Amino acid sequence: MAYLGVDIGGTKTIVAIADDSGEIIGLRRLITPRSEGPARVLGEIEASLQSLIEETVAEKIYCIAIGCGGPLDREKGIILTAPNLPGWDNLPLSAYFENAFGVRTIIDNDVNLMALGEAVKGAGSGVDYMAYFNIGTGIGGGIVINGRLYRGCGNAGEFGHQIILPEGPRCLCGRHGCLEALASGTSIARRARECEDISRSAIIRYATSAASITAEHVALAARDGDELALRIWRETGEYLGLGVANVVNILNPRLVIIGGGVANAGDLLFEPVRRTVATRAMKRLASDVTILPGSLGEKAGIIGAIQLAMESHLSNREEATK
Repeated sequence: MAYLGVDIGGTKTIVAIADDSGEIIGLRRLITPRSEGPARVLGEIEASLQSLIEETVAEKIYCIAIGCGGPLDREKGIILTAPNLPGWDNLPLSAYFENAFGVRTIIDNDVNLMALGEAVKGAGSGVDYMAYFNIGTGIGGGIVINGRLYRGCGNAGEFGHQIILPEGPRCLCGRHGCLEALASGTSIARRARECEDISRSAIIRYATSAASITAEHVALAARDGDELALRIWRETGEYLGLGVANVVNILNPRLVIIGGGVANAGDLLFEPVRRTVATRAMKRLASDVTILPGSLGEKAGIIGAIQLAMESHLSNREEATK
């Protein structure tokens, strides 16, 4: 008896199988061949899941849960569009895996599942009111209340698309000044490339050329004391701090977790974020919240997927006995 989980990303995908208590007993990481279209990606995921079933000698699969970027229609199991996965428009994801494995398959936003993973087995374990920011190529969010995801009408938690600077840089969503356009890994690299004095910065020493600069290169230069890199990280932390302060004022969470690759910068990011929240959020609400890095790393999403599969199966079983 087992559950299957899938965490689909633009560059890598993680698949896992868990026993009936939710403990992961098999896990694989795949390079996502996104340029080859959804059929190739789904075929590789299906083959990997089948291999995990055979290796663990799982006799029955209760449920499959899949995390993927959206927007998506959870009720119908359809990916409406996935900006980092070309061709994934109106894709019936649940139907594909239900046909392949003959069991109920549910989908959810990938960052929602990261939030759920941190809430049940990570830095948010035991916390009643929690908000989660994932800072990577883009910025996503999730809200967990008493261990359960809050989704609003279906897509709550789009923290990356709150407007911070109305006349700011254009975001991939088409609007200007979104938090994602100011504090994501992509925006950190872009802002470094656009600096007039970039050729004199230690950032170039790590990146070798302006065109190849990443947020990680900017972090390495900042740890060397490079003034330009330090300024970029300070601005990034302040922008993100404004976004977190807005969420704190609206949701009054007890905990805000920041995960994703950009969070690996540590105090370069967290110090200005915490300082900004302390000064920009309402005083009482700022005093209620703790801001921490995630503790599960890249496994947050797959742990959340397994948790969601378990919750769905148990809920359906309870309904069936009424």
